[in-house]
Amino acid sequence: MISYDVLLKQLEQHVIQAKNAANEQEMREQLSAVRALCDVVLTTQGKPQMATAIPQLSTPQLQTQAIPLQENGANGDSLFDF
Repeated sequence: MISYDVLLKQLEQHVIQAKNAANEQEMREQLSAVRALCDVVLTTQGKPQMATAIPQLSTPQLQTQAIPLQENGANGDSLFDF
């Protein structure tokens, strides 16, 4: 869960960016972000909990080694060698 303080800081940043937008499209994008953050706050049950640290998810990296397939009658490493 995210605290109200963190959400309010994000809202402030998006409002500032909307005020400083160079064109209407950028302003609308920032206002859409504000709406989304408000929806998050208003649709959560109860008060959001304080988050001391946001955990970072790491994806395991698979290390694969190309092992050439050895078949009888094959005459090379290429897919097109018959």
